[in-house]
Amino acid sequence: MSKGKKILLLMLLGVAILAAALYFALRGGDGSEETPQKEQKVLSPETERAYKAVPSDAVLIFDFERLDHIAQMLSDTSSFAYGLIDSASSLGVFQERLFASGAGESHSLFSLHYSAINEVSLLQIADIRSQESLEDVQRYLESSAASSRTYNSHKIFTLSSGLKAAIEKGLVLASSSAICVESSLRHLDAGNSILENQDFHSVLKGTGGEECLYINHKQIGKLFSGSVSYSFLKYSDFIMRMATWSALEINPRQRNFISFEGVLADNSDFINFAAVLGGQKPYESKASEILPASTMFAVALDLHSLKSYVKDYEKWLDANKKYSSYLSSQDRITLPDAPAPLDWLADEGFTEAVSAFCLVGGKFEWVTLLYHNSTSLLGRITGLKGKGESCPPEQFIYKGYVAAVLGEIFSHNPEESLCKINDWTIIGSANAISEFSKGRANAVNLDKYLSRTPAGSFFSEKGVAKAIVNIKEGADTLLSVLNKCFRERVTTSLRKKNFEYATVNVCPSDGKTMASLNFYAAALSSAPLMFDEEDEDVVFIDSTFAPYWGPFPLVDPDTGDTTWFEQSKKYLSISYMDRNKKGIWGIPMKDTIKNYADLVKLDDGKSYITFILGNKLYRMNRRGAHYTGYPKELDVEVALGPEIIREGGNYRMFIITGENIITKRDVNGEIIEGWTDIHAPEFAREMPQPAILFGKRYYILRTVSKLRIYTPEGEELTAKNIKKPISRESTITEDKDGYVRVMGMDGKEFLFNLGTGRIKKL
Repeated sequence: MSKGKKILLLMLLGVAILAAALYFALRGGDGSEETPQKEQKVLSPETERAYKAVPSDAVLIFDFERLDHIAQMLSDTSSFAYGLIDSASSLGVFQERLFASGAGESHSLFSLHYSAINEVSLLQIADIRSQESLEDVQRYLESSAASSRTYNSHKIFTLSSGLKAAIEKGLVLASSSAICVESSLRHLDAGNSILENQDFHSVLKGTGGEECLYINHKQIGKLFSGSVSYSFLKYSDFIMRMATWSALEINPRQRNFISFEGVLADNSDFINFAAVLGGQKPYESKASEILPASTMFAVALDLHSLKSYVKDYEKWLDANKKYSSYLSSQDRITLPDAPAPLDWLADEGFTEAVSAFCLVGGKFEWVTLLYHNSTSLLGRITGLKGKGESCPPEQFIYKGYVAAVLGEIFSHNPEESLCKINDWTIIGSANAISEFSKGRANAVNLDKYLSRTPAGSFFSEKGVAKAIVNIKEGADTLLSVLNKCFRERVTTSLRKKNFEYATVNVCPSDGKTMASLNFYAAALSSAPLMFDEEDEDVVFIDSTFAPYWGPFPLVDPDTGDTTWFEQSKKYLSISYMDRNKKGIWGIPMKDTIKNYADLVKLDDGKSYITFILGNKLYRMNRRGAHYTGYPKELDVEVALGPEIIREGGNYRMFIITGENIITKRDVNGEIIEGWTDIHAPEFAREMPQPAILFGKRYYILRTVSKLRIYTPEGEELTAKNIKKPISRESTITEDKDGYVRVMGMDGKEFLFNLGTGRIKKL
């Protein structure tokens, strides 16, 4: 594998590690562009009590003010985190038990630790302040544990799932690793913890967010050891030298993305790279105007104060004992009778440098892009004036100059040729530069590509260093670096959406080096196209279902009388009400309803309330008793359903899964023989609706942009109708000879034959 590709994998890995780390913590309304300033967090005795159980070798710590905030992230389909949890995991099952015990308000920490050779494990610390809830958890552990043992006078329980748990000083400790639980107990006994780390204690006191992610950069190498293949371990060095600790506020309730924003603590010590970035002035990047939409990865650096940046960069190199090799490498490549690399960059007046990995001319290529004002020396010499003007390719003679000054990320470019477009100098292989000079490489630029997606404003935000990763399109590269365990977890989230990006922006503010890390995930009406500028504008579609909690009308199939059923949004309890919506009974639950509830009449002649909570199908009578064998775990991840329909004398139910698949099941949730699941190419927020046309039954599905027609067996009749798709707003009117009158996406009507799929103009 080439060195350049390894660097791309490293950058992708940085994103993957935090995503996978978030996954560990999770499984075990559109956001504002500005984060409101909050008062400095005071370390209350309660806060310190929880942190005293965190072992001092923690790599990451997720701090949630309330445990139920995690549940909100996971159950809300508008959250990036939706679908990440493995509810069957040992820690996932344990969370359900904690919620059942009333521990939802508990302050909870999740910390990652290097627990064994090449293994990282999650430790949960829940501060359960309700004595009643704590006693309930104690009874559960006593009665359900497969075994227990004594460790330093503490009792550690092992559940049948393999989870290890203990209770000490009002804290519930849980982990899949016995080493983590034992370490936590030892720290509690000795009275020391992560709080003894002065750097951490400092960032903890300065945190303004209610929920934060803390990253221990000195320990990050251990996380690499447990998550990547051996050949990539050496790349942890740069992240370890980025800062002492990062304290990033978690903003989990933003739609379609989750963000981490906060400070990179460097103690003004140039052994940390954050000190280099913190000394620069923020600017607005222009890179998206020239980068092609096919960019898989890009990093951009501010060079407005090039000599100031290099001066601080050299301090960092010197503090890390790399300065002498840095100077010698510049001496080796300086051409005779030519300026030194730093002088060349300064003389050209470059104000931004970008290293990018793009699909250009059918090949993945590294390219370097350097921006300069048209009033600079280079601009005056080339005489570039109009937008879009370019000069033909020419040989690039200053090989290695950019990397010698700005670092290794610029070293993977073959640097054979250059061309100039507007105020940009583009350097790369002969193939890549030929494509750029002819305008083919960026026929659709990154600015256009991202403009109607959740990441559209990223490049307009000021900063001194930026990185962007196309996770969805770069998935194969990303996953190849991870070990099997992490690879499976990242793959889970990649399946959910058709647009996934990660962005990092570093921006100094008020004497601190601030950073924001965003993970974007969404379903678009159609994925934006990278190479065809003539394609129709992509409309951003919220890939979520608006949650509906009821009340649901329950119409008795025999009498026609209507009663009501609903779920409490706040407490999740379900309630049955009479015709006047007066409550008859209520039952506490811990999962959210999937927007539907109805009555189903079974062979015993009785009608039962049928609904889905989580992924379980419920069947209850009107007195609140469960039908035998229910609730029943379904074999699909449910996003919406069940909508009850009648086919002849049989009840059927439609369910939309988390992967945008529409399945039809019998009344028991079982697969129906002969039915083919519907895989709509566009996002489907609505259930298919029955229609009788020419005396036959069909199902009409209105996706976010199109109307599709299906047989009762799930076969799509409109599948071949690519050139003339039907608008989702269209009505369907019988004409003759099997033709129906419909409206196209262009607003014009035409005829569509249900039997042959042929179309006729009107």
